[in-house]
Amino acid sequence: MRKRLKGDSRTPPPWENWRERLSKSWTPLAVCSLALVVYSRSLFCGFIRDDLPQIVHNPQVQSWQYLPQILTLHLWNHIPQFQALFYRPLFSLWMLVIDTIGGLSPWFWHLSSVLLHAACTYLVYRLSKRLTGSEVGAGAAAAVFAVHPIHVEAVTWVSASNELLFSLLTLWAMIVLLSPRERGDRGPILFSTLLYFGSLFAKETGVVLIFLMVALALIRLKDRVGGWGKRFVVASSPYVGGTVAYLIIRWYVLHGMGVEKGERGWRQAIFTSPSIVLFYLRKLLVPVHLSGAYVNPIYASPTTAFWLPAAAILLFVVSMTWLAFRVNPIFGYSAALILLPLLPVLATIRVYPQGDMTHDRYLYLPSVGLCLLIGIVADRARHSVRSVRIVAASVLGIVLISFSVLTFAQQRFYDNDITYSQQEIDFNPANGFPYAMLGNVYMDQGQTDLALKNYRMASARAPDDARISLLLSRGLFAVQQYTETEAILNRLLLRTDLDAKRQISVRLSLANVEIALGNLDSAQQSLQQVEQADPNFPELHWALGILYKKRGQIQLAQTAFDKEYQLTGDKEAQQQSDMITLEMLRTQPDDGLQH
Repeated sequence: MRKRLKGDSRTPPPWENWRERLSKSWTPLAVCSLALVVYSRSLFCGFIRDDLPQIVHNPQVQSWQYLPQILTLHLWNHIPQFQALFYRPLFSLWMLVIDTIGGLSPWFWHLSSVLLHAACTYLVYRLSKRLTGSEVGAGAAAAVFAVHPIHVEAVTWVSASNELLFSLLTLWAMIVLLSPRERGDRGPILFSTLLYFGSLFAKETGVVLIFLMVALALIRLKDRVGGWGKRFVVASSPYVGGTVAYLIIRWYVLHGMGVEKGERGWRQAIFTSPSIVLFYLRKLLVPVHLSGAYVNPIYASPTTAFWLPAAAILLFVVSMTWLAFRVNPIFGYSAALILLPLLPVLATIRVYPQGDMTHDRYLYLPSVGLCLLIGIVADRARHSVRSVRIVAASVLGIVLISFSVLTFAQQRFYDNDITYSQQEIDFNPANGFPYAMLGNVYMDQGQTDLALKNYRMASARAPDDARISLLLSRGLFAVQQYTETEAILNRLLLRTDLDAKRQISVRLSLANVEIALGNLDSAQQSLQQVEQADPNFPELHWALGILYKKRGQIQLAQTAFDKEYQLTGDKEAQQQSDMITLEMLRTQPDDGLQH
């Protein structure tokens, strides 16, 4: 039984030629090729959901002149009404590089994600090889990782490539810490810290992995540096310093941590977390009935739904700890890699609305822990009797084939927004949000009847969801059903649970309705309230321009349209301003003759 993390310190003899080295590389080549083949279906998918505002309609990832904004502003700064939650400059820089090379060709963006996944698969092989010293165990772990269906969202949805970047840097950082001890200690620790620090700028949730990084650094320094206290300082100070530096930068950019406000309170987040963690563990072990999003129960008190999942998680932790001490430390390492990245679910429960709290992509890195466990089992089976080896190989083969088929089939749902939303609806017909998203797709396509039908279906399933009510009002406005639109918006204004930006958005929408109905005084009053709350709110000055134009206040209208273009880059606002200029030029000579 192995009692220590086993490093693979063997290096190829200098006299080996390239053919001999290639023959020893067939396992990583095979698992990486498997990843590429299984995800080849992704190359035929298009841009969906966040891909449009984040990539297609985002000038900041299409020109290097925006590099200062990428490095110093939050991820969604190009959409003024978006509440800042993310600071991911490395992710934005990655998108800028991909656009520079491949433009807006969807297949190239998908290819970049598939290549990232293949790179992560290789790192899983290297990590497992370092931990187990077993080619069979490393190959089994990497093969399962290559084809696991839970990765489809992270790999096939290009907006989720931040998960791949974050995981790649994190795995690399761990492999560096597990490098042969002959290479020294301080150098690997500092290089690992640099990789860990970079991973935080791809995805902020990596901060929870500081505990695992410090633990690995301590293991590396065992019997090498002074007493326990000195070893702890040497092992932890680089990671703690990097984490503190990151948090300071993040605070400066976001003016907070991004979780100060949310859809629900911390009490609900705490009592819901065990059931969410258990939900993720089930999906990781049995990756079937996958969807782009899920609806999960919310709990506000310590009921059975809190205690039973909490007990199950505690049992898992205790069991893996026992195995780590009695059988192999890798069990403890794998358990930490599974659970630590799931800790931020507390924040997602608080921040995100129902139907947007849980996603498969959050399991990309935790799945490495599961794959390492599979590698341990495969390695132990290799040393067993022939019958056990045959059974283990058969089970592994069945799993790989089943997972490959499931993964390949799941990618078809990412072809376009319609197939994506329809799959969510088929999975959970009671969830109203995908109906609303489908309504948006049809609205963009000019199919207003289908759009309104889906908005109404969404509203019927979630009548209290302010997002859906607002989308329904916009659909009704588009088909000139102003009376019903006005009633919905007035009901929304009576609610006390709306955040400030959503209240402004509702009031602005109501002003547009009043303009359409000819109630210009009421519209102006609403717009004044919006202007007092946020003078730079998107579409405010567009509405003011329309209002002034209807009242014949042409100069004020032009000023408002110019302001809208200045704030949002709305080309229609610029066209309205240009039309006013042309109209004034046409009428000016007549005015001169009259004088």
